[in-house]
Amino acid sequence: MRIQRKGAAAVMMAVLLCLFAVSCLAVEYPCEGVANTKSVRMRKKASSSGDRIGELKEGETVTVLEEIVHKNGNVWYKVKTAKGKQGYVLSDYLSVPEVERIKAAENGEGARLMKLKVHAGCSDKNQVGHNWTQYYEWNGVKVKEGEMEAYAAPGAELSLYVRIREQDDKPDTTMDTLLHTPTADELVGGFELTQTIKVTENAGKYKGNTAIWKVTYTFSPAE
Repeated sequence: MRIQRKGAAAVMMAVLLCLFAVSCLAVEYPCEGVANTKSVRMRKKASSSGDRIGELKEGETVTVLEEIVHKNGNVWYKVKTAKGKQGYVLSDYLSVPEVERIKAAENGEGARLMKLKVHAGCSDKNQVGHNWTQYYEWNGVKVKEGEMEAYAAPGAELSLYVRIREQDDKPDTTMDTLLHTPTADELVGGFELTQTIKVTENAGKYKGNTAIWKVTYTFSPAE
């Protein structure tokens, strides 16, 4: 069945509006960003080929001025350091707390301090790779060493971001975000969410092979 151009455009516009609404709820620029790994490179332009003009230390806070999305899906942030220096940082290496989600969770009726534990496993790497890194965020805040405590509230949507990357000269990477709105019962008794992440080999003899990871998020009351 073919979709008329006008109808397809309307559907696409609706999808974009929904994404825009979610983005506005989560992040509004300028905002705070935190370097989430060691030696984060600042560049003169929003490209890996841009000249290096500085470096951020892990945990260093900067002001995020705007977001630049490239056609290949890469996202860059224009940032300003505490000393006023401006440049661009690849979004992989900068955590941007989703302030509105965090406030809704902290101030919502029935809010509870919850403990999150993350576990990821891959039963068959399918020749995609052997060395992997995993990175997680809860409402835009880095989950360190697979554990974190933060507030959640009934009816306040939370976001869980994951990036799984195979390490080589041309790393295979998959990123995904899981959204969930907890209920009062879930916050009292705890709850579990799962994600299936597919990482596809992008080059070489095994190009096209897919490794399937299962990520489990376990929430339990921390109080």
